[in-house]
Amino acid sequence: MDRGSYAAAAGMFSGQKAINVLANNVANVTTAGYKSQSTVQSTFAEYMISRMSTNPRIAEAEIGAGAYITVNDGQFTDFTQGIFETTNRTVDMAIQGQGFYVIQNANFGQVLTRNGQFELDAQGFLTLPGVGQVLNNGGQPIQLTGSEFTVNPNGTIIQNGAQVAVLNISTVANGDELTQVGEGYFQAENGFQPAQAGSFSLLQGILEKSNVNMTDQMSDMIARQNNFTSCTQMLKIFDKISEIASNTIGRVG
Repeated sequence: MDRGSYAAAAGMFSGQKAINVLANNVANVTTAGYKSQSTVQSTFAEYMISRMSTNPRIAEAEIGAGAYITVNDGQFTDFTQGIFETTNRTVDMAIQGQGFYVIQNANFGQVLTRNGQFELDAQGFLTLPGVGQVLNNGGQPIQLTGSEFTVNPNGTIIQNGAQVAVLNISTVANGDELTQVGEGYFQAENGFQPAQAGSFSLLQGILEKSNVNMTDQMSDMIARQNNFTSCTQMLKIFDKISEIASNTIGRVG
């Protein structure tokens, strides 16, 4: 009976976390460059094995393979390309292919994002509103004299007939090394390196939309809510059984 209660409670905790992630995806469906998130669940035994030893044989011998609850083991980010939307704003840019823009953030230092919905601030610096200044390939902010400029596919910015900057388009060896620290921007755990020439193409006047599929998200949301409701009902049943066992069956005389 205790095992059933633990399983139901674990299902509620895992379900709530999954619902929160799905809700965040839905809230960011219109955020340019946003990448869909999902939770990764595993059994308690698998989780303990991964925590206690890098040698599964040793861990399994100590813990045993039996597991009756699940835990949220992590969060997965889907980095597939989002669809493009033409805006005709010169400060809007989209990356076709690999790579991220590098932004100087006040709280997290240099962060990576696919959101190219930029603006020019009062001093003419190219910025991503709410995140920070866009950096060039020398790690410096990009300052322009106005919004009339051209961006070449390789990231070179041309203004008044002269090259003024090259956008820092960088990548990481493994997407698992990226930790989301804000809506659509990430910290690279082991650093990042310039994206190889030819692996990307800059598109000016175009935005990459989020890759959130609303149909899938709503379907998952309904399934998760039904699962959460089932777990709460299970917990009520086990609680009732415990009450009967204590007050009725255990009564003497």
